[in-house]
Amino acid sequence: MPKYIISVTAADRVGIVYSVTGALLDLGGNILELSQTVMRGYFTIILEVEFPVTHSASQLADTILDRGKRFDPQVLVTEVRNESLKPAVPSGERFILTVLGDDAPGIIHGIAGCLAAHGVNIVDLHARLDAARFSMVMEAMIPQDLTPETIRSELERCGRDNKIEAYVQHENIFLATTEPGPVRVGPAVRTQGDALASH
Repeated sequence: MPKYIISVTAADRVGIVYSVTGALLDLGGNILELSQTVMRGYFTIILEVEFPVTHSASQLADTILDRGKRFDPQVLVTEVRNESLKPAVPSGERFILTVLGDDAPGIIHGIAGCLAAHGVNIVDLHARLDAARFSMVMEAMIPQDLTPETIRSELERCGRDNKIEAYVQHENIFLATTEPGPVRVGPAVRTQGDALASH
């Protein structure tokens, strides 16, 4: 079945996810993967969507725009045609990389260049600035012939002017030690409500 990568950006408002996913559902779409964030007041969502029949990129974009016109979104649609593409790091393993340091222009560029020079492929990335302190968390595919210690040392060497600290952890270890369990809030909410009602 045909698949598409769809990205939508708009000023953040309540109901955008509902609008976008409703437009895709109207066309029979099934969401296979989704990532969404709000940055500096702007909402962005990117989805991989599968449809039972082929749609043109313009038809998909127009449907999303029409249903969500009150949000004035920007929409980009790309048809997936990479079924035969080889992975960027064929024999790599997924690691979680955390980088901390003093902020400066070009710090992300430098870190990305250091990783690219060693054949490391960044597959997910989040960076933010807190006062003058920079933090960056990545999921990356690391070639099997590179050790986590080598990557950590290279990142700290490349970022020594920014006092970079780097941490590299295999995804399996990261998930085993940090994956949260389900949170049950129902009873607590009801108890709080009952307590408020009794005053």
